[in-house]
Amino acid sequence: MKDLSLIFLTGFSGSGKSTIGPLLANSLGYEFIDLDHAIEQSAGKSITRIFAEEGEPAFRLLELETLQKLAGKTEMVVSLGGGVLEHDECFSFIRENGTLIYLKSTPGALAKRLCHKTDRPLLLGDNGTRLSREEIERKIMLILEKRESRYSAAELTVQTDTKRIGSTVEELTRKINRYIRQADLYRQKKQSDNHADK
Repeated sequence: MKDLSLIFLTGFSGSGKSTIGPLLANSLGYEFIDLDHAIEQSAGKSITRIFAEEGEPAFRLLELETLQKLAGKTEMVVSLGGGVLEHDECFSFIRENGTLIYLKSTPGALAKRLCHKTDRPLLLGDNGTRLSREEIERKIMLILEKRESRYSAAELTVQTDTKRIGSTVEELTRKINRYIRQADLYRQKKQSDNHADK
């Protein structure tokens, strides 16, 4: 059965998953895992190297295997890589096993945060050249459009580019606790209704 306290954080690269994740876990009293770091540890090499040496399909398989090891875990915050939800098996696993939270940022705010990064293959030009901030923003808009239907499937959404990190963590902690409480009450009511019908 799905455990609501297994929290998956999704959002575009630069939306704050790696920064907010550990702080949120600490605020909730949960464990924290960064999925990309877990993959790198089990593979013994960086994600950039996995992509270069084995290709994206091999990386996606590692991603799914690492996710599946989390089945049945409780009270844990998992920071997901930006593209995890695009893969049907990963998306289904996340939806069936925990609570999905979308950290939402505008393309402009994301471009501002990412324009100096060189370790984001998706945001480089065709021949590996660096793009201008405007080009990065356009590219982000296109990728967000493609991912939007998956992002919008999240149980909770929080805007991360208008508030300080501390305020975002407080808001998320409140929303998660309320969401889990309401879901538990709904489950209990359903169970008592089922008993009454018998």
